[in-house]
Amino acid sequence: MSVSFSHAQQNNSGNITFDEPGINVASNFTLPPHMEVFSDPPYFTANANEGYLSDAAIIRGHFVYDVPSSQIQDLWFDIDAALFGNLAITFNLTAPLNNNNYAFSPGIFLPSVLSVPSAFSLQPALRWTIGADVGAIGAVYHSSNMTITIPDGHAHVDFLNSNRSYAVGWGPRLASSVNTGEAATGHASPFMDFSIELDLNILDGRYNVTGGISARPQFVNEMNVAQSQTRIRKADRMIWPRNVTCTNGFELRSAFDFNVTAFVADQWQKTLYNTEIPVADECYHF
Repeated sequence: MSVSFSHAQQNNSGNITFDEPGINVASNFTLPPHMEVFSDPPYFTANANEGYLSDAAIIRGHFVYDVPSSQIQDLWFDIDAALFGNLAITFNLTAPLNNNNYAFSPGIFLPSVLSVPSAFSLQPALRWTIGADVGAIGAVYHSSNMTITIPDGHAHVDFLNSNRSYAVGWGPRLASSVNTGEAATGHASPFMDFSIELDLNILDGRYNVTGGISARPQFVNEMNVAQSQTRIRKADRMIWPRNVTCTNGFELRSAFDFNVTAFVADQWQKTLYNTEIPVADECYHF
């Protein structure tokens, strides 16, 4: 059995559209104003003051399945994607908080299944997650606004061989702002995670696999109050206070970290694209 997904058309409304052959999918989510997205009672809450997430993708692919031997012989997908995310979030810590990763999912969009009865089915899924790495040795009141646009990202995902998977494009367009009302040595780093998942089922479950790509922009904000020598361990990096020049104040270091990851569930995961863009290293006085 040899199947190509290259000229099937599905009509899905969205703010970003493509006019090319392929499986076309799109979705968008708007968060209610001042929505509490995660918390760690009684000393930590995070509210999304505003949030808008939009995406669109064209999916093409191909698989070869040998029925007599029940073996998958070829399976890959090409994904062209465009993303837009705008998130304004306020972190309120009233006491020290151990480092943690918090996440909230505003929803999942399931386009129509592409299928031939008793032969195969392909179910795309578009999933957004809002989250943050947060931790501090004292009280923090910090607001971060981040806007990211990915106008043109391409990923080739070979489900059978991760070494043949790659990404082209994905250059982010970024805008950001911060406001800190109270600071302690620590970090408050929000992120948005967008995933395109593809679930392929052949011959009513004789072969089933899920894989795709995940794109994550993160606005990394690290605060260092002068004269503090406390070391903070984050989920996937270390930060350490330096001998800052600001006295009676705090240093704020900010950067955008953006990565694109390909995966096949329970088999492999591979980073296809990664960039870190410094934003600021400033001293603020109390």
